[in-house]
Amino acid sequence: MADFSNDTDASGRRARLRAKPDAVDIVYGSGLINPLRATNGMLWPYTPTITYQQDVTYTNIDLVHVNQEMYAYTRTNATKLQVDGQFTVQNQTEGVYALACIHFLQTVTKMYFGQNDGNAGTPPPVLLFDAYGDYMFNKLPVIVTSFLVTMPNDVDYVPVDQGYLSTAAQGTNGTGSSSVARTPSQSPVNIAALTGTNLTSGSGYVWLPALFNINVSMTVQNTPSTLRTKFNLDAFRSGSLMQGGGWI
Repeated sequence: MADFSNDTDASGRRARLRAKPDAVDIVYGSGLINPLRATNGMLWPYTPTITYQQDVTYTNIDLVHVNQEMYAYTRTNATKLQVDGQFTVQNQTEGVYALACIHFLQTVTKMYFGQNDGNAGTPPPVLLFDAYGDYMFNKLPVIVTSFLVTMPNDVDYVPVDQGYLSTAAQGTNGTGSSSVARTPSQSPVNIAALTGTNLTSGSGYVWLPALFNINVSMTVQNTPSTLRTKFNLDAFRSGSLMQGGGWI
């Protein structure tokens, strides 16, 4: 079976949003999101545009009879990222994967809720984001603060047979795992094996645009204990802290 561990793409050029290792079964489940197991999370199939911003907060000290105001450092705010990338739906398997990515974002932005839910009150999960190697975006713990799916009116819409969706939700071998091979970092992700070979027709279709964008906004979110016990400015300055992952 192919290696889909969390560090496989650490030095690659893929942009990936994924569950933490211990939360894979909880985050992906066994339904529409199941195809993301094969690529270890939501993998942008084409190189996306990544924008990240670091804000620093200073408090204005209100003095009189001076030629400039004085500022006192308050905090360095959590880094915010935006990842905007294209998805294509040229066949059934690409449609299954694109729908899985959309539903993944719809799911990880919701909490457990309801009087019959034993997990009610549990907030959306903290995920991991990777792209472009150890010293760029390396195992960053992030929360998804918003996402935007563009459904354009100037492209064709491709029907995705619900029979494909049903097969994909069961996993390629009935266990939720897959042996989909990785592709070179410059090529679109190969998802041809995500739905298996014995596909059955279902009733009805899901219609997706042949070309569209998904934009995800994220905020880095380390735990208070991690900040207190693991952050060291000298280690960050040298790069060793970033190489271990989790910091930017």
